[in-house]
Amino acid sequence: MTSFFFPALLAPFSSRAIALLTLIALLPWPTMAESQSAWRVETFSLTSKQLQQNKLALNVQREIWVWLPPGYDQSTRRYPVIHYIHNYGWSAQQMHEVERIGETFSRALARGQTDEFIFVVGDYRATHTPGVFCGNNTVVGRWWDYTSKELVAAVDKRYRTIAKPEARGLAGDFIGGYCAIRVAMERPGVFSSVYALHPVGTASDRILRSEPEWQLLNTARSYQDLKGMNPFTQAYLLMAQSHVPNPNKPPFYANFLKTLDHGELSVAPKTLTELRNNFALKNRVGRFVEPLKSLRGFMFDWGRQDPNQAHVTGNRQFAWELEQYGIPHFAEEYRGNEWSEKWIPYGRVEDRMLPFFKRYLELE
Repeated sequence: MTSFFFPALLAPFSSRAIALLTLIALLPWPTMAESQSAWRVETFSLTSKQLQQNKLALNVQREIWVWLPPGYDQSTRRYPVIHYIHNYGWSAQQMHEVERIGETFSRALARGQTDEFIFVVGDYRATHTPGVFCGNNTVVGRWWDYTSKELVAAVDKRYRTIAKPEARGLAGDFIGGYCAIRVAMERPGVFSSVYALHPVGTASDRILRSEPEWQLLNTARSYQDLKGMNPFTQAYLLMAQSHVPNPNKPPFYANFLKTLDHGELSVAPKTLTELRNNFALKNRVGRFVEPLKSLRGFMFDWGRQDPNQAHVTGNRQFAWELEQYGIPHFAEEYRGNEWSEKWIPYGRVEDRMLPFFKRYLELE
């Protein structure tokens, strides 16, 4: 770090001003190399038409965060784009402030792990709950269409992107990773490459082994009644709203896997079958073989130390299902849990995801 201090220039100033200017001069200003490697982040508001029809009181004004590469403002070139879907209960602002993803990008660029790109994090937050499980219906909103149509179009219009699928990637973590795969399957021809970090919802064999508070879900009359619910209950509420919705069943507009019958809980067989068919990625592969085969690149990973081992076995089963249909992909199990290895220095994003997109996204 270099500081510059010229005493002769301070003569006209008071002693207080001199002290202030001296302090400013000694602050750790970025070096030229640091300023040239910084990623600039900005936000813009998107009014969503795809999310207008919903039962969750969603705010249709979505806050979109965009990271621009160091060379963006000094050039006229166009850039490939990586769209990212954050996990439920998280936000783009937290990615910026807590995970400090700009530092990951700067380090990866300096190490040659990536080319310059535009990074977009859409807004996947909900109103009454921490988020949704990436459905596309009139209860939770049309999230696949919001991502593939509205968000892509808004970014391509506002920034110097290479506006074609070959230069457009999609990624996400946990439910966001699940959603990235679903959008690629269900809305083909928009994104050419997909990387899912520890996706969940990949298989359904153990879907009834966890124990949400079914009694609470069946008797609650408002979201206020659900305050303090355990994580399993929360997850199964979001899962039901996204993948077994019922627009005629207030206040949560969803069918549940267990219902009350004369005060006793019992499994709802039709709902269980519908949820398995609509939610689990493994069960949907056979219907979307061609869209999955059309991807230029497809990769997902998972940490074997996830305390919910259904996520681990589910990803293994999903990988095997892809193999059975001859769908090209990379699947990698690593030492760590579902959160520990992502945005850390030299972690999964820096050493796996960004090199993956460097390989598969076109630069012109």
